[in-house]
Amino acid sequence: MSSTLSREPIFSEDGFIGREAVLQWVAGMLERPSPQNCNIVGEPRIGKTSLLYRIYQERIGAGGYKSLAVWVRLAELPDYQPMTFWQALLTRLQQSSQQPSDDTFEDVQDVFDTLDVLIEELLEDEVYDRILFLIDDFDLLLSGIRVRDLDWLRSLATRYADNFAFVISSGESLVDLEEKMRIHENQQSVSPFANMFHNRSLSLLSVEDAQLLCQETAVSEQQPEISQDELTFLLAEAGRHPALLKIACSYLFEAKQYEQGADMLEDVKGDVRLDRQVSWLFRQLWQRRTGDEQAILAGLANGDTAVSDRILRKRLVKLLGLVEERDEADALFADAFAYWINRNKDEDLSDEVTVSETAVSPSDELNYVPEKRLVQIEDREVRLTPLEGRLLVYFIENENEVCTIQDLLENVWGPGKTRSVVEKAVNRLRIKIEHDPKRPRFILSARGEGYIFRRG
Repeated sequence: MSSTLSREPIFSEDGFIGREAVLQWVAGMLERPSPQNCNIVGEPRIGKTSLLYRIYQERIGAGGYKSLAVWVRLAELPDYQPMTFWQALLTRLQQSSQQPSDDTFEDVQDVFDTLDVLIEELLEDEVYDRILFLIDDFDLLLSGIRVRDLDWLRSLATRYADNFAFVISSGESLVDLEEKMRIHENQQSVSPFANMFHNRSLSLLSVEDAQLLCQETAVSEQQPEISQDELTFLLAEAGRHPALLKIACSYLFEAKQYEQGADMLEDVKGDVRLDRQVSWLFRQLWQRRTGDEQAILAGLANGDTAVSDRILRKRLVKLLGLVEERDEADALFADAFAYWINRNKDEDLSDEVTVSETAVSPSDELNYVPEKRLVQIEDREVRLTPLEGRLLVYFIENENEVCTIQDLLENVWGPGKTRSVVEKAVNRLRIKIEHDPKRPRFILSARGEGYIFRRG
């Protein structure tokens, strides 16, 4: 899989699309006579890590200075306790400046003092004009560090203000982060650390960048150019959200291998809406909202065409990227999100799932309605694609018998297809009809031969 289509952050030169306005803003902040501290704020999977690494990789804001950029990805740390955090900052600085790193510490204060001295030496000896710390996912520190640690960070930024700055990313504002820390530590006052940062929201891609992302993804995957109808579909279903667009593109390319015509996009729509990462993301976007914001999102999902509260509308549109204007009316940023809300808004959306909620009863029986391409399993209904429907019909017609790969290729696909096409299709069908695709009870594997279907 290319870096363009990967669901991971972009850590290479290829695959990064757009965000020019944000990059220019960061450059302007860092190239000032005294570099300014910057915070890139955005929702999950919106591209914060990729953007921050781009700043690091291309030395954005270096200008004509001898700059040292220090990359710290907090998600890679084993924990977020003060000692781990400060040692990570010190180690990354030593590695980036090619300084020895054989120190051992028993106290966090010693780590901070050593870091402070090294920064001072590098700047006083004029080895560097600027030192920039790029810290990704800063809000992960909420579970570990204390207000004292924020004060120490602030002291570095203040003491070396003419030559030093932080560029961080977070999922929420530093003001909110500090308030949570104050409550957690039961303190009356809070560190003024947040006041030192200029904030920039990272929201949806522009229409042009979203279309470019889709086409560049097609090129990297050696796929034909995406048609205008397909682009329109992708931007409606997945919105201008980079992670969702990549997922939708991957399903589009897969569907083109075995489907043609009008039904193909309906198949892709079903795949996107059933994707577990998509469901996880939508759950995060929903749970992070206030009650008032959830009410607005639910209304839009149910057909409302305007958000009356101007302040909340601005937040949902500009800062969060959850609402956009379509055909002069307010709408959710992605049709798939509207579908998810309507399906899940009345359920308990906590992350706790009990065994009884996921267990499959022995009495569960699968029924299929071919004319509607609907699978019925107790109170659950799942719509299949035309190919999945043909595959399931063949399984049903040969229930309790081994269906070899060759049987399936000859009776479901026809000539010119390979074993991998069958395996992918079976996996997709399992995801839709099995409660646990890793432990299927309807479509079983016959080792070395093919598959056996059992209705229930």
